[in-house]
Amino acid sequence: MELTYFGHSTFQIETESTTLLFDPFFEDNPHTETTPDALAPDVVLVSHAHFDHYADVEAFAGPDGPLVISNFEIISRVGEDYDHENVQPLNEGGTVDFEWGAVEAVHARHTSSFPDGSYGGVPEGFVLEFDERTVYYAGDTAPFAEMEWIGDLYDVDLMLAPVGDVVTMGVDGTIHAADMTDADAVVPIHYNTFPFIQVDIEEVAESIEDAGVTCHQLDPNSTLSL
Repeated sequence: MELTYFGHSTFQIETESTTLLFDPFFEDNPHTETTPDALAPDVVLVSHAHFDHYADVEAFAGPDGPLVISNFEIISRVGEDYDHENVQPLNEGGTVDFEWGAVEAVHARHTSSFPDGSYGGVPEGFVLEFDERTVYYAGDTAPFAEMEWIGDLYDVDLMLAPVGDVVTMGVDGTIHAADMTDADAVVPIHYNTFPFIQVDIEEVAESIEDAGVTCHQLDPNSTLSL
């Protein structure tokens, strides 16, 4: 498995057979110079409709575009706006099996609206099982008690979790989430993109490590091999 982090909450996972892209945000993302045309994902997963997670879905949409997985409201909008038919609705609590693995949509405690202000459905995170690994992308969220269920049901190898605070949980919440899910390791995301989510990421990583959890602090545009 290779995980490439593009900054904010945009990342790509390459499994043994499939390339998965999460929350595509490139054009206005200050952390990366990567453009959508440099990527060729097989699957795009969208956690919610806020512009910093949804903005560049359009760049991948079209008749020959990748499978888009998200809640019903988002996949409906993708189909209507971009004439994109290769979609998979997946609301909270649902699981879909694929040849490459499985995805469950789980709760995320946040809000969701499209850039035009219209309703974006319920935000979610994703638990993915593939190649004998389990990855939990928490999405934009605060800690919530049901995270313990994720830890009960899954052996989480890696959790990607926001640490920027203010509009999501900060480092203390992420440490609590890692404890509830019993995650082996954490990749901090969703920070230093806007003035109100500025953090000292070195201190964040140190705090996570001090809590007894392995922290993979990834510089934007770097790749983690596991």
